[in-house]
Amino acid sequence: MRAKIGMALVGVLVMAVVVGIAWAQSVPQLVNYQGRLTDGAGQPLADGSTVDLSFAFYGAASGGTPYLTVLQEDVVVTGGIYNLLIGSGTITPGTETSLAAVFQKHAEVWMGVKVDADAEMTPRARISSAPYAIKAETAETVNLANLDLDGDGHYKPESSITPNDDCNDNNASIYPGAVDKCDGLDNDCDGRYDEDCSKTPPNMALIPAGCFNMGDAFGEGYSEELPVHNVCITSSFYMDVHEVTNAEYKACVDAAVCAAPDSSSSYSRGSYYGNPTYDNFPVIYVNWNQATAYCAWAGKRLPTEAEWEYAARGGLSGKRYPWGDTISGTDVNYWNSGDPWDNDTSEVEYYAANGYGLYDMAGNVWEWTNDRYSSSYYSSSPTNDPPGPPSGTCRVFRGGGWGGSTDGLRVAYRDYFDPSDLYYDIGFRCAGD
Repeated sequence: MRAKIGMALVGVLVMAVVVGIAWAQSVPQLVNYQGRLTDGAGQPLADGSTVDLSFAFYGAASGGTPYLTVLQEDVVVTGGIYNLLIGSGTITPGTETSLAAVFQKHAEVWMGVKVDADAEMTPRARISSAPYAIKAETAETVNLANLDLDGDGHYKPESSITPNDDCNDNNASIYPGAVDKCDGLDNDCDGRYDEDCSKTPPNMALIPAGCFNMGDAFGEGYSEELPVHNVCITSSFYMDVHEVTNAEYKACVDAAVCAAPDSSSSYSRGSYYGNPTYDNFPVIYVNWNQATAYCAWAGKRLPTEAEWEYAARGGLSGKRYPWGDTISGTDVNYWNSGDPWDNDTSEVEYYAANGYGLYDMAGNVWEWTNDRYSSSYYSSSPTNDPPGPPSGTCRVFRGGGWGGSTDGLRVAYRDYFDPSDLYYDIGFRCAGD
């Protein structure tokens, strides 16, 4: 049940909140934000209380029209504190259409916060300076001195500028001496970002960290696709831009690491795997074990089911397919779709990529994921980085294939096989950290 929040709520902003989204363009699309809520008596809200939070971004400390407003619904409060990624909710454009545009075009930004139907808290918080740390300039700002808010053994006093202190006390993986990652964050608190990271691996795309609603938002699928639940991928990761091809898989076979596909033919072609004509087509007739072996040989891994759906959505919220809500044969390869290789596999990267630069996240061939299958997993899935059920025989595959209808191409659609099973329209792609 939603907690009733009165006008006496106090919002406290925690210092040094950073984002890694769209870092190559130096502008964020999500803002990692933590706040504190108290009741009229000044006591923290009870654990499990939920509130709707509205964040409006302005060009002035008071008055004015918002650049845009973001509504984050049903935010859960624990110990009087909530933690969320602003921008993962419902955006109502004003003069700008995205957070990236707000920070790209405006040097000084003020943020106002409303709780449920209450009036906006005052004063607004001013947001300034790279890497876009939110600095609370209100009388309610909490004193962070000697508090280790994220439990990583380091703390960030408000006034401290020494390199031995935590530069982000809202993220337990960021502290002096931590391993630097390719995520747009100063993981080791040395004032530099991604300095030890190599370029994006060939034929892979960097998928930014973020949150999304996982499952069938249209209520047109199956019970295993419900309930729709919020999932956060807390670290960026890499994903192959296309399904593993015959040529790529053959390299692993030639290295005497991978077992050859169970058949060298495809549905309509007597010679497919090993035929140079189809080198750039997805490998098929490989089971989950073979897919796992290939990804390990390539220094990668299979994506989790949550990572797969998050990547497939391409940054779009609540859509049916990776590109939107409608579908035709010009979008994707499915049964009788009319592509040049109708009713069999198509060449990878033939159709347009999604918002993350990934091809064939719907259609062509189904794709193995790492997760075990459970029809009820969504009811107990953790919010952060769900790893899949701890037990179970079958493994999940996603995305639909050339041999099926458009129903199986929905990003929320789930299917599964025994890990030893293989078929003429099942392949895979790899992920990496």
